[in-house]
Amino acid sequence: MSEADVVCYSEEIGLAADLVRIARALPAEMAPKVHAVLLPGAAADADDRLGAAGAHAVHRVAGTESADPHVVAGLLRGVVAALEPSLLLFGSTKRGREVAGRLAGLLDLPALTGVTGLRVTAEGVRAERETLSGNAVAVERFARRPALVAVLPGTTAAAALPVTAVERREHTAAPPKALSERIEVRPKAGGQLEIEKADRIVTIGRGLKKKEDLALIEALARSLGAEVGCTRPLAAEAGWLSDDHWIGLTGHRVHPKLYVAVGVSGAVQHLVGMRTSKVVVAVNKDANAPIFAQADYRIVGDLYQIVPALTKALAG
Repeated sequence: MSEADVVCYSEEIGLAADLVRIARALPAEMAPKVHAVLLPGAAADADDRLGAAGAHAVHRVAGTESADPHVVAGLLRGVVAALEPSLLLFGSTKRGREVAGRLAGLLDLPALTGVTGLRVTAEGVRAERETLSGNAVAVERFARRPALVAVLPGTTAAAALPVTAVERREHTAAPPKALSERIEVRPKAGGQLEIEKADRIVTIGRGLKKKEDLALIEALARSLGAEVGCTRPLAAEAGWLSDDHWIGLTGHRVHPKLYVAVGVSGAVQHLVGMRTSKVVVAVNKDANAPIFAQADYRIVGDLYQIVPALTKALAG
């Protein structure tokens, strides 16, 4: 294999397809051939989706599906070692970052996570990523390659022309022994919402007094055809909504056309997750709330009066 090839992997096939597009957008000499890797448990149509995104080759690893990041990294290690790429693109999800770190350790690769952009210069590959809670952008250059880059969801590139004849390969790998034993699996509430894909979002913060009052927010969201989001305390601490509603630095990053923030103070950790929204409407009783600095439309007042009035007006 060419040492300039790029290998793409994410447990989320939609994100894996985005990584393939990013790789295809690199200069031809930088990524002459783009490989995508599928592990046990991947959907049957994943090969076609990655081929449509522009992958030159799709490698499917046979074996038993595992959620253990050590096992996943071990399965990827064999494929990556065989391909000898110069660049690995991973999805910077919670699972992706854990697997990426383990794989980088196994292969002794330099690695960066939370990357929002790649640039190729005469000096080599540079990665851009947010730092200082999203208040600055760090630009870093790899001192050596191969290198592993974990790219944030929502980072996209222009669609590449699909490859007319996608190379498909099967791999058999003996997985390493798991380093932990699974005792019990407890399904979490929710898990079906992909809030990053929502065009409209109504997010609630600590301005809501009790869980039962979520009905007010849900009614407003229905009237707008929007999804419901929340800040960290409502998901991680109060447990009023599941983690797939959580927007912020350690939650999900969203890019909707309309973002309505209700009772959200606007801590910097939350702003990182929504600052690229096209239109922001903020409702808060504190006229000095930081969220207003990010808002296109500002409503100062009690959410318990304003939200029902907005819902009624939209319904009429």
